[in-house]
Amino acid sequence: MPIRAENKTRYPKDWKLRSLFVRVYRARNRCEWCGAKNGEPHPITGSKVVLTTAHVFDHRPEAASLLNLAALCQRCHNRHDAKMRQFGRRERTMENAGQRGLFGDES
Repeated sequence: MPIRAENKTRYPKDWKLRSLFVRVYRARNRCEWCGAKNGEPHPITGSKVVLTTAHVFDHRPEAASLLNLAALCQRCHNRHDAKMRQFGRRERTMENAGQRGLFGDES
C-alpha cells in the first residue's frame, strides 16, 4: 500500500531496503500468504500481482522488524488491512468534519 504523506517520517530510513529484502530475497517474489507470483496474473482474481510489504502484527510504521513484515499481493494485503482502513477512514472523516473527541484519540 502507498505510504501516506503524513506518515513518511515515521518509517525507518532504510525502509526501501527492508521492503526489497522481504519481497525479493525472503519471499522470492511471491506473496507469502497465497503464493501468487509478482508481475503475473493472480490465480484467483486474474489481475496483475503487485507485491507490497505489509505490517502484519503491529501496524505502526515504526514497527519495521523483519518479523513484523510480509510480502503480500494486493488481494492478501487488502484483506489483511480491511479493518484498519475502515477505522482510519472513519477517523479521518470525523476529523475533517471537526468531530474528533475531546481527548484526541477516543472513538
